[in-house]
Amino acid sequence: MARPQNRSQLMDRLGAVQLNSVWSWCGVNDSERKVYFSIWTDNSCTHDGAKAYLVQGPEWGINEQGGKSPARNDQDAKLALVFEQGYEPWCYFIEAKDRSAYPREIGSTLTSFVLLLKLDRRADGSIVGTPLKRVEIG
Repeated sequence: MARPQNRSQLMDRLGAVQLNSVWSWCGVNDSERKVYFSIWTDNSCTHDGAKAYLVQGPEWGINEQGGKSPARNDQDAKLALVFEQGYEPWCYFIEAKDRSAYPREIGSTLTSFVLLLKLDRRADGSIVGTPLKRVEIG
């Protein structure tokens, strides 16, 4: 089987469903109880002394009036699956067309591997994921 070439193919390979294939930041495989989060390649940080990645910033998907975008509501629901129902958090990486643009557009999706994460909520409201295991996608 050929390696997936885009995000939709990757989600299909992983048995994950996205609420919306255009704006969803994550997909869920309910039968395996796994959530797959998209993470920008340049959003690495240090958490508890280890390399980690920003999964969600506190301001992401929230407008000036405090309203949440459909994508943010969707991601919040998927984070609840992890924190409240014990789903495993996984990630795949996306690269921005222009890292300085706001909002960003996806330039490419890295489809050759996924990472199992340990998610933590920080005091500032952000959510970070520390990689625990890498799985190659053939």
